[in-house]
Amino acid sequence: MERWSQVRSWTLPKPSMDCVTKASSNKQQCRRLKKRIQILMMASKALQTQKEKSEQLKVVMKELRVTLDNAKCWVVKYSHQAWWQQILKANGIKEEFELLTDRLGDAASHVSLMLAVEHREKFFNVFTENIRKRQNQKDIKEDLKQLKEYLTENLSEKMENVEERMDKILSEMSAIKAVCKRSSWHITEIRTTDLKRGPLILEKPTHDLYLGEYHKSPVAIKVFKGQQIKNPEFIIKTFKSESETMKRFESLNILRLYGIFIDNSGSDTCYSLVMEYCEKGTVRQLLDNEPDLSCERRVRMALGCGQSSVPLWGFELSKTESSLRRPSNAERRQRSTELAYIAPETLQDINAYEKPSEIYSLGMVLYEIASGRLPYQGPTGEKDNQPEDAKLSVSCPPVLQDIITSCLQRNPSDRPTAGVIVDLLIAYLNQCES
Repeated sequence: MERWSQVRSWTLPKPSMDCVTKASSNKQQCRRLKKRIQILMMASKALQTQKEKSEQLKVVMKELRVTLDNAKCWVVKYSHQAWWQQILKANGIKEEFELLTDRLGDAASHVSLMLAVEHREKFFNVFTENIRKRQNQKDIKEDLKQLKEYLTENLSEKMENVEERMDKILSEMSAIKAVCKRSSWHITEIRTTDLKRGPLILEKPTHDLYLGEYHKSPVAIKVFKGQQIKNPEFIIKTFKSESETMKRFESLNILRLYGIFIDNSGSDTCYSLVMEYCEKGTVRQLLDNEPDLSCERRVRMALGCGQSSVPLWGFELSKTESSLRRPSNAERRQRSTELAYIAPETLQDINAYEKPSEIYSLGMVLYEIASGRLPYQGPTGEKDNQPEDAKLSVSCPPVLQDIITSCLQRNPSDRPTAGVIVDLLIAYLNQCES
């Protein structure tokens, strides 16, 4: 009850309000966060007087509390930064800002359902995804513009001559542009002349993974085995459709997909996916090679996995992959340790795969990150022997233990969302920094 009263009375404390008002950097983003939070809290306050909706609101506000605390930390960290910090941390600032606004949007979608119909549309329009992203981009561009103006004005005073001054300014502008603007994904069908296949780096029953080169950049080439292709045109059409969808989910936490490569040089057509190369390999390989990772490093790895799961649930790239490979037989699948990552309800019925099923799989990955070992050993698919907190290292932060436990609940409705997981991990790291 005490926790709920704290949540109900939450407002932006005066120091944070002052940070927004007196912000010397990232001003527009700070003001946008403040405005959205105020609108959300006003709507929530109005709902508190309606007893029939108080229980629903309590659940939403419990999750929102963590998001709001993270928003306060963001404002404190980024409202008064030196110009060189803004350049070096530009991508991180942008990613954190967009994640926060997405989480506020999640809360707004729940709150809007509790509002009267006549107020619902006007309220939710503030948080609609397209409007929200358009406003985000506008705010980020405006903050970048102010940073450029500051550099032009202040750096020019320190230069001895016009030529040197202009060279310095142009150099700074180029640095800002390079850091702040990542090239958009251009997913396409890759030509033979643009791709070079190098050494084999991983062999699986369904595919081989090669190190390659695409436009002079290192890439991973996933070559599928045992293909039973009856309709190549359908595969290409599906791939192109999914590629357009995937462009919406560009993120530092998601390996970039460059395209599909179709090799007709042999007797059988061979299909490959060309992806960004991850130097340290898979999570399993990293844990094997660096078994003594610090707790903070493991939490940051968990956060990266969680952030990857936020935008990608429901994305159907798996359709292309399933079209490119022959499924292994049931006996091989039963023996595979990959069964450990599949939610119990999905093992019983493949049609039961929903968002909570993805969270179960994420929980298994987080368990592996926290413990340094596979969640299950052996060919069991019954899920009766779930990992317990006691099996995790005592040095594993309680927040990560709690997240893993909640992700691995047998009842899908008891599992958290990816957004809640990310919020909790960010809050933990904010506490560590402070």
